[in-house]
Amino acid sequence: MGTVDGTARVLRAGCMNSREGGLRFQVLGSVAVRCGDSSARLPGTVARRVLTVLMLSPGEVLSTPRLAKAVWGPWCPATASNQVRKAVAQLRQAIPGAGAHLLTDGPNYRLNVGATESDLVEFNQRRLRVHRLAEGGADEAQLIRELQTVLSLFRGQVAADIVDGDELENGLIRAAARVVEERRLAVQKELISLRLRSSPPALVIEDLRDLVAQHPLAEDLRAQLMLALSLSGRQADALAEYAEIRTLLRDELGIDPDHSLAKVHEAVLCGEALAYLRAGAPLCDYEKPMATKLDAGGQHVAARVRKARVRAICTLPHGLTDFVGRREETDTLLRTARAGSRGPGPLLICVDGMGGIGKTALALHAAHRLALDCPDGQFYVDLHGFSPCERPREPAEVLQVLLGSLGIEAKHIPADLDSRVAMWRARLADSKVLLLLDNAASEAQIVPLLPPGNGSLTLITSRRRLYGLDGTEPCPVSRMSAGDSRELVERLLGGELESEATERLVAYCGGLPLALRLAAAKLRSRPTWTLSHLVERLGDVRHRAAELQAGDRSVRSVLRLSFDALTEAQRHALCVLALVPDASMDVHGAAALLGTGPAEAELLLEGLLDVNLLEQPHIGRYTLHGLVAGVTAGTGEFAQLLRGGRRSALRRLLAHHLAVTSRSCLLLGRPGVGSGAGPDAVPHLPEINSRKEATEICERELPAMVEMLCVSGHEEFFGPAAQLARNLRFALSPEGGVCEEERGGEYDGGATGSRAAEAYRMALLGLADACRDVGLLEQSATLTATAMGSAGAPGIRSGDGECVP
Repeated sequence: MGTVDGTARVLRAGCMNSREGGLRFQVLGSVAVRCGDSSARLPGTVARRVLTVLMLSPGEVLSTPRLAKAVWGPWCPATASNQVRKAVAQLRQAIPGAGAHLLTDGPNYRLNVGATESDLVEFNQRRLRVHRLAEGGADEAQLIRELQTVLSLFRGQVAADIVDGDELENGLIRAAARVVEERRLAVQKELISLRLRSSPPALVIEDLRDLVAQHPLAEDLRAQLMLALSLSGRQADALAEYAEIRTLLRDELGIDPDHSLAKVHEAVLCGEALAYLRAGAPLCDYEKPMATKLDAGGQHVAARVRKARVRAICTLPHGLTDFVGRREETDTLLRTARAGSRGPGPLLICVDGMGGIGKTALALHAAHRLALDCPDGQFYVDLHGFSPCERPREPAEVLQVLLGSLGIEAKHIPADLDSRVAMWRARLADSKVLLLLDNAASEAQIVPLLPPGNGSLTLITSRRRLYGLDGTEPCPVSRMSAGDSRELVERLLGGELESEATERLVAYCGGLPLALRLAAAKLRSRPTWTLSHLVERLGDVRHRAAELQAGDRSVRSVLRLSFDALTEAQRHALCVLALVPDASMDVHGAAALLGTGPAEAELLLEGLLDVNLLEQPHIGRYTLHGLVAGVTAGTGEFAQLLRGGRRSALRRLLAHHLAVTSRSCLLLGRPGVGSGAGPDAVPHLPEINSRKEATEICERELPAMVEMLCVSGHEEFFGPAAQLARNLRFALSPEGGVCEEERGGEYDGGATGSRAAEAYRMALLGLADACRDVGLLEQSATLTATAMGSAGAPGIRSGDGECVP
């Protein structure tokens, strides 16, 4: 391709000489691994594809499923994981010394290479060096030499032999190769732009024609070719190029050329291509008349001034130095961002999750890694959607800040919102920027702030799921895994930690990074405390949220902001659900607890799910995070509920469970079972019409029913609770028939007293035995503890078997 890819062989030879004798992983062309002057013989197709993925993601930890997906796409064979592991072993055997670079990270793999071992790493580092030189004021000749050296690293198309034979049109290898090719094209455009200004334009025409042939719809390349042709005295050819791309754009996309290309066309028509080029503006900018002056004859003429260029401004805060975990979410976010928008305009990614889950940390971590993909600037704004003592920021206020960060003086920023939006979009019309909008409250806050440029990226964090934004790619953030939580605790506290205390701390914090960080901060501020002592203090769920506080940050204040933003109906629903915080329930169970119909209950549950105060582990199931339940239990609304409708709500849920199990027992063949509903009507039950459905619903609802059984003892619902336990015991083992102690023990109207309490205790012990027989050891232990009187005082229970009065 002419000299666009730069320099001659001497530069390439100079790059290679320093690496003689060592391994060199090459992916900027056909895939190869060189050892000195010779190439290693690579194994079969699977191994070559695995190696290619690792080479295209140097330093990144890649999971076995992701590597398998890169090899086979969505149609992975059952043996995919084993074949990937075998492929890695083959690569280590075939490539001498590969073991030092091809590393195992748990069940995952990573290619650990630097610039001397990887042409892709060297390419990325040299690109950074060029940007630093340009910012430091290096002259054009030096920049041209550096850019030519960067491009000399390419031996052809990225992973050419793998991609050419890749039948997966949307496969991971093809997508990753496209990202590198886009970066290569950006360097080529930058080099062409410099050469246009510093050498005879005719020398770049051949290279530009090659690039235009590869990218026929690239308007900036066509603009460069038009200028080169015009400056070489070929004005007709330059105008023909404009006519060709205008026809292509209309036929292919149904659009006209953008304003910057139209300005180049205007400059060529007027014979002002040289003046346009000498203005020093990049081709995404243009000259426009801004003022007039008098010529020699006293006539007013337009004085051309250059449009202000958007400089590569970065207002991103620094990322966390101790950021750990979130590999899956990070990979998903980076992959989505680098895949680009599905249409014209910026790509929008919404990172949502409950307060304290680590949305901002994840978004910042990703933003810093994506900065080079958005070279025209990276911007950060806190929208204060959920901030203490702060109202959500209005779009006009945010635009004042963003325009100011572009260097526009306040006196030149319009007063009204529409004019500010227009100015913001005009300034970024041809730019690729990254905009991080943190802590958003609503879609209305965001829409006016979106940059217009194709290739720009907007990351949004919010406690709400902002799916009302058209074209948004969701990136939900859930609890940290237990392993990542332990890793974070070890990173924060260091040293040898007590294993049991660490596990309890991880369990108490429920995968909430904020809770783990505040617990660690509190421990560090108390030199005499041990981890075991802190964990003991956190054992009381009533005071756990208050303990998780450091300075002006606390779990209670963060989650209380979400609670206060709810509607009155949603707050009441959350308080009612907190009566049985450990229970995962479906819509019918929630309807019974809330005293509504299933449709109304689902509306409330989905509303709480949308603001991330409920979790949905499976379709149709809803759970409450333990810390959300604890904070909810400390509200005035919850206290009012305890004084009023608590018993009614719990009685309704117990009657619902009893009706479900009674219906199931009838289908499973239990003789003599009654309706089990007692005097309480159960208006809404799920469909249970077969033995299979009966068994499945009892197994699915067992944890929630066990929680209800424990709460029933505190409320002295002995009779119906005992019957529920007997029903569950039969459902777990229907082939065992009816035990002698169950005969005559049907629902007795909820009588209290020592006889009813003893029947309740015996029924729980019987169910505990049945649970143990089928391997449900946790439920068995909980039921045994409750039956033996160790479940605590009346009140709501925590996830650790504790109670909140």
